[in-house]
Amino acid sequence: MEERSRRDHDWQGLAARIVAFGRELGFGAVGIAAMLMGGNFLDYSVLGSTPVAGQHLGILLVEFGVGLTVASVMMSIFYSISGLYSPPTEGQRGS
Repeated sequence: MEERSRRDHDWQGLAARIVAFGRELGFGAVGIAAMLMGGNFLDYSVLGSTPVAGQHLGILLVEFGVGLTVASVMMSIFYSISGLYSPPTEGQRGS
């Protein structure tokens, strides 16, 4: 039973880390895409067919990243409060 519980803890911690990585990758991707299209970092105007459409798309993508940030923080708080996830100690990390 303890092995299954430990596996569940690892999965929940991994899920929170994946969401955290995804939000940072997505935010950076919007900025890099704008630079590749000839604009400045996070210059949304170049992302669409018109400057207004580009701004709408850029803001939508960044707000999606903000939503992922909020979701990952809420997951982390939930797991911490419920005792389902605790960060590994020095002895458990294997380094």
